[in-house]
Amino acid sequence: MDLDNILMAFVPSAVVGAVAYLLINKFLQAESKRHILEIKKESLNVTIPVRLQAFERIILLLERIDAVQVVKRSIKPGMTSGELRQKAVAEIQNEFNHNVTQQVYISAASWEKVKKAKDDAIKLIGVTGTQVGDHVDAVAFSRKILGVNEELEINNNEAIEFVKQEVRKLF
Repeated sequence: MDLDNILMAFVPSAVVGAVAYLLINKFLQAESKRHILEIKKESLNVTIPVRLQAFERIILLLERIDAVQVVKRSIKPGMTSGELRQKAVAEIQNEFNHNVTQQVYISAASWEKVKKAKDDAIKLIGVTGTQVGDHVDAVAFSRKILGVNEELEINNNEAIEFVKQEVRKLF
């Protein structure tokens, strides 16, 4: 009889304890998920503007490292083609190096497009330099670079469009 009384008291208590444990555990898990979602939401409020700014800087970088634009900005009266070529390549490298940290905020594929655009611009300047020579007037070099650019169809539009598509994926 004692055993029956003990079981009559213990079984309901164990059932109530197990139900209470399960309810509290479920509540704590839901609360934990809610907290994690809140943190992610706050994080997005911070990272989205930073990422957008990075995309803006990448587009600006792509515009600024366009070989034709760099040559137009770099040319000075009395320059030789060799001097212009060196200055243009240095400006492209400087622009790229200045923005290298932006790769953290964009996809690896987009960053590869940016690197390819930089390499293509330097290649265009190099190819044109070999065709013109180093001691020719810089104006002749700048004219030649326009022609070579049209022949090789080197531009940054593909990279710019690729980056724009990545931005559109955010929204």
